[in-house]
Amino acid sequence: MANLSHETTTINNIGIINPGFSGGSNVFGTFDISDHGDNDLLGSLKKYNNREILRLQEAATDIGKYYLIVLFTIGVPCNALTVATIVSMQALTPATFYVALLAVFDGCALIVKLIGNQISLASTASIFYCNVLDPLSSYFTITANWVLVLICLERFVSVCYPLQKAYIFTKRRSYISAAILAGFTFVFIMTHQGVMRTTGKEGCITRPRYSSYYNNEWIYISACLYLFIPFVIIVCFTACIIYGLRKSRKHHVSLMRKNDEEEEMKVLEDGARSSEGHGKTSRSMSTPVTPTAAHNQKMLKDTERVERTITLMLVAAGGIFLLLSLPLAVYYIIRGLNRRDEYSVESARWTLYRYIAFVFFDSSHAVNFFVYFFTAKRFRTQMLRVVTGRASCWGRRISQRGRKPGSSGYQQKLRLTSKSSTSCSTATTGVLASPSGPRKSTVYFPPTSE
Repeated sequence: MANLSHETTTINNIGIINPGFSGGSNVFGTFDISDHGDNDLLGSLKKYNNREILRLQEAATDIGKYYLIVLFTIGVPCNALTVATIVSMQALTPATFYVALLAVFDGCALIVKLIGNQISLASTASIFYCNVLDPLSSYFTITANWVLVLICLERFVSVCYPLQKAYIFTKRRSYISAAILAGFTFVFIMTHQGVMRTTGKEGCITRPRYSSYYNNEWIYISACLYLFIPFVIIVCFTACIIYGLRKSRKHHVSLMRKNDEEEEMKVLEDGARSSEGHGKTSRSMSTPVTPTAAHNQKMLKDTERVERTITLMLVAAGGIFLLLSLPLAVYYIIRGLNRRDEYSVESARWTLYRYIAFVFFDSSHAVNFFVYFFTAKRFRTQMLRVVTGRASCWGRRISQRGRKPGSSGYQQKLRLTSKSSTSCSTATTGVLASPSGPRKSTVYFPPTSE
């Protein structure tokens, strides 16, 4: 997250607000809160304000101490399970690759944030904390959000430009784009934030030579990289995907209606011809519906259903990110990025709100697993297989290693596995040559239906 360094408070990339003085819990510093006379109206008001401020400060401090522990406990195992589920699938598509990569960066972000949080609470800041953990936290947070942007881009191309998807988003290009994103973000963050920060009496501070650039430019660049730019792009892509889905559905309904009308007209024409004694000729002229054609149509429908499921799953993930990022975006828009906290009830309330906004924002690293689980039956089924040790792809590989080629059991196992070779696949299709008729026909062999 963006680093906001002031005289009294520091917001670091770990996602918490460090006290303005070493070893304290008062985010505004130390103030005189001695009692005033009860008959003094101004003194009573100050006394009430001081107590209200302390109450808000204690609530904010307690949130900052424990919320990352909760997110770590939930998010890291869930992200690890997401990666295991994706890896256990037989075929890795660009969409599922990005999902696994997002889970990796989300888990790393939670780990680094929690370590930095515990270090900042246990002792004063060190070089390792300021120049390694702090930049790494920014790196994992920014990269995770931009991987989500790549996911939305891939779904946008799949929905709005389905014919170009196979050319634009190949596996090789997906790997290259992810490597470029991760490498560029790492170099950019470490050469800026890792160089500009150092240790001081009040924790991590900015080196004097970079103070002007950091306070006037870098905090805005950082906030745009991890929050505002991904937020805007995901909003645009999500809106386009929803529009494309509605348009595709209308087009599909129109085609089905047109096909029904054509079939009805064809039946009427065949009936008229048969009544005139030409039924035999009309039947010979009509195109028969072969089992291969019916199988292809069924497989294409299954593939479309899988694509719709993946789209729903990833659009829901993007929507959850927007919902959880909105409170922090609202805070930055209203309060600004480098506004100094004041000792007042209003400022204390905004400080508590800022803590809560960070809780929501960091929760985006922990909730994607639940989005996938409740929106995609295929992911849910495969995850349960992984948990129970019955992942079909893993079991198939192990069983095939244990059998020697040439044995009858081995041949029988191959025949069985060839019938279910796509039980772990997601949105990919294979090709099976079926020698029906004088020439071979191509039969689509997609994943099993949900």
